[in-house]
Amino acid sequence: MIASLVGCGKKLPVGPSSSTNPGGQTSGQTTAAASNKKPVTTNEPITYKAPVVEQGETVDVTEAPADEEKLDEQREELGLDDTGIAETEEENSDYYCFNMMDADKHELYAEIYTILLEEGNDVKVSATSDEDLKYAFQCVLNDHPEIYWVDGYSYVRHERGGQIQYYTFSGKYNYSVKERESIQSDIDAYVSTALSGISSSASEYEKVKYVYEYIIDNTEYDLTAEDNQNILSVMRDGRSVCAGYAKTMQYLLYELDVECTFVVGSVYGGQGHAWNLVNINDAYYYVDPTWGDASYFVNGQEADSIDMPMNYDYLNITSQELIKTHSIDNVVTMPMCISDAANYYVKEGALFYSYDYGQMFNLFEKAYKSGKKVVTVKCSSQFAFENVRKELIDNQQIFEFLRGDKASYTISEDTYTMNFWL
Repeated sequence: MIASLVGCGKKLPVGPSSSTNPGGQTSGQTTAAASNKKPVTTNEPITYKAPVVEQGETVDVTEAPADEEKLDEQREELGLDDTGIAETEEENSDYYCFNMMDADKHELYAEIYTILLEEGNDVKVSATSDEDLKYAFQCVLNDHPEIYWVDGYSYVRHERGGQIQYYTFSGKYNYSVKERESIQSDIDAYVSTALSGISSSASEYEKVKYVYEYIIDNTEYDLTAEDNQNILSVMRDGRSVCAGYAKTMQYLLYELDVECTFVVGSVYGGQGHAWNLVNINDAYYYVDPTWGDASYFVNGQEADSIDMPMNYDYLNITSQELIKTHSIDNVVTMPMCISDAANYYVKEGALFYSYDYGQMFNLFEKAYKSGKKVVTVKCSSQFAFENVRKELIDNQQIFEFLRGDKASYTISEDTYTMNFWL
């Protein structure tokens, strides 16, 4: 709820403040679950039951024991020889999950990456366990938001005498290679428009802030959006959920040469959620573009008549700030983010350790000059929050900074923030 003050030379009762208690929605990748396979013999056909994917779909395939020579030929056709794998590993050497995963799984990562790009099926891979496949598949998808046409996989364990001989791997594809050609033009158009407003000389902080704001301004949170686990929901329809927001953020920052990866975990109530990790000037920060979007918090509810402000509480935050609301459950280890040098409130002069008239004046003047509609004041602690609220609200100092005689505002006691409409 938006509270209001009216300035008329004397104190008036303060309207009720509003406190935001955000939550999350299900996100993440569709993966295949293990299933039992009969051992392969050399003389008779075997029935394989493919793993059950998240949608509950099962596939039964009857075929003779696989011809390993043909499987090796298929690998060569896909470029999965020693040279091709080495080149693919080098191509992916700058990606976060690739670098953080177990080095002995790099070959499997390269195999799965190549198979997904070519939309291969039943390709022999170097996995030695079901867990290997899940691990490498998730690393590939977390590193590559451009692979939008995949939302799962299946595999077959080829056994003999109860012992696994090898695995064959198939992606679950939503779009054909031919369809992807026309879709790419839509992606390119979105990227061109999205990045047309950022200067080539922008700093890494400015690039992250710009992309964060662009996605939020041009996307509505919608649980019913198609392709909401990938970039198409945002780039073609402007409607998505957390996975679409985070993967689009990752895609655009890749275009701007800013390191960014996809992070999964949970939020309030254990609900699945996705966000990002970014690297700004050699320091890591967490970014959650979904929680920056007011449409996320009012999804399915009637919004106030006044536009809700963009939420900057999750733009370049530390691990300590993140774990107040988020739990990380990522496929690889995430870094401890300790720097606040590129935090939004620090960079914008909006973080208050106590009430400071000069700092507050500068913050509001900067907002008016830039055409902003809302000013957000962030306090560093409960003590600072109470101090600033007393001066701005109780003592009506807010009218020293607003160019009018009415103050509309919201207050979040959870995050020590105050939003004031200009």
